[in-house]
Amino acid sequence: MLDTYAFEALLKKTARSFQLSLRILPPSIRPTLSLAYLLARASDTIADASVAPAFQRTALLRSLPESFPETIPDLGLHGTDAELISRLPSLLEALNSIPNADAVRDLWRVILEGQRFDVERFATGPDSVPSPPLTPEELNRYIGLVAGSVGEFWVRLCLHRLPDCATLPLVELLPIARQFGEALQLVNILRDRRRDADAGRIYIPDERFYIEMQRVRELLTAGDAFAAAMRPRNLRASCLLPLDLARQTLDLVASHPLGEHIKVSRYKVWIALGKALLFPRTAS
Repeated sequence: MLDTYAFEALLKKTARSFQLSLRILPPSIRPTLSLAYLLARASDTIADASVAPAFQRTALLRSLPESFPETIPDLGLHGTDAELISRLPSLLEALNSIPNADAVRDLWRVILEGQRFDVERFATGPDSVPSPPLTPEELNRYIGLVAGSVGEFWVRLCLHRLPDCATLPLVELLPIARQFGEALQLVNILRDRRRDADAGRIYIPDERFYIEMQRVRELLTAGDAFAAAMRPRNLRASCLLPLDLARQTLDLVASHPLGEHIKVSRYKVWIALGKALLFPRTAS
């Protein structure tokens, strides 16, 4: 069975502000979405472990979601990242015990496809030349796999567990949920672009910086529509919080285009949470 206490503690360490969105979800969907997040976060940690050779990371990603080796090569991970990977076998056991496990596995397979693409696309060796930046088409494919799919899963799970949770039908919710997920991923990419570039991964080249900044602001309007369609209050608040933080992060990116000091302060995160809970009818 899912050890709720243990996973809540792990979430608090790994998810930073997003764990607040998960914690205020209705109880009927919170464990499933929290576990799905931890699984995807664990495989993303493997994909990002650039100290390890790409072939090792790809092999580990290909073992998922069916299994995970008891002994793995040194990925150069420390602290919370190392703890998360050490807990991956227990996360897989928990996955076998929850309702909608097949749906979570299907989602994870899509995310894993995107993560493997990321590792293989930017694979470098000691004698290799740096990988070129992603093309716009490659960027769209990547964010669709690792984030757009999450938005769609979120909608389907909510409607399955909470049939009256939305004021719009599924056919209208799916595209805006997908766009909302892609927007949040683009915000993360823009925030981390300098650090990623230092690691040899250029998702958005300099000449496309302002184009993608404008694009993500437009995509975030899908988040407004999605949040407005959600009920009850805590479900809507769980959407409003990342929407608010995404816009605050974009403002920081615009003010620091070289990529330094981009982090929403802790007190502003708590203010955003309060606004989402107290004023759930208005997106920031």
